[in-house]
Amino acid sequence: MKLSFKTYHKVIAILGLLLAIQLPVIQAQDQAVTIPEGSFHSVLPEVVGEPHQVEAFKLDETAVTNRDFLEFLKENPKWQRSSISSLFAGSDYLRHWIDDLNPGSEESLNRPVTRVSWYAANAYCGWKGGRLPSLNEWEYAAQAMDFDSNLEANRFSSDLIGWYSAVDTKVKNDVGSTGIENRYGVEDLFGLIMEWVEDFKPPIADDFSLDCGTVGRMQGDASMYSYAMSIRYITRMSFKPTSSTGMLGFRCAYELNNNKLEI
Repeated sequence: MKLSFKTYHKVIAILGLLLAIQLPVIQAQDQAVTIPEGSFHSVLPEVVGEPHQVEAFKLDETAVTNRDFLEFLKENPKWQRSSISSLFAGSDYLRHWIDDLNPGSEESLNRPVTRVSWYAANAYCGWKGGRLPSLNEWEYAAQAMDFDSNLEANRFSSDLIGWYSAVDTKVKNDVGSTGIENRYGVEDLFGLIMEWVEDFKPPIADDFSLDCGTVGRMQGDASMYSYAMSIRYITRMSFKPTSSTGMLGFRCAYELNNNKLEI
């Protein structure tokens, strides 16, 4: 069928608009790191000898920054501090920002956004064409670390335990500043902020009390890294979806081959 000149230009205009809408989504996914499929052992109970299987996915190289989140708020005003419903965030939501669209000084723009609720993090990732990583995806990426020796691994784990014991709620460093990178190129999974995951309260959480003995019951082996992982799981269990603390930010995950424009 032959299109008239006028109809042809309307179609081109519509395609151009769709592309403009989709371009940020495509760019976000193209810049994310591909994590291949694999498996890992969790500190949570599992079938003996059968580690958790994880399908391949994409994960943001760094945490979402104040600059990134500001762009989201400009296009989605209902998630701004003065507009967000108390159903979706606590009173500390973005409280360190000067106002709805001002995260502070220019130097703060490249720092990870914090004091965002699980709901807000979900909304941002959906806006970017993604989602929050699952608990298993995040932990799988976090275990993909390479060390030259057991001594180096234990030293790293010891430092990690110390960091989890006193996470700074006033983040003063940019994303990518820790120098910690997993084998696939994902940065700052440790040492900068803690991060929301999709299922941050696994079902077993209701059966555990948050005391020191919980670590021993959860711990799958005697390694220092396993102990550090246990602390991370327990800390997550203390969060509510409306929690908005200075230690907590997020990054997004994406399905593979999910950036094709469909007309």
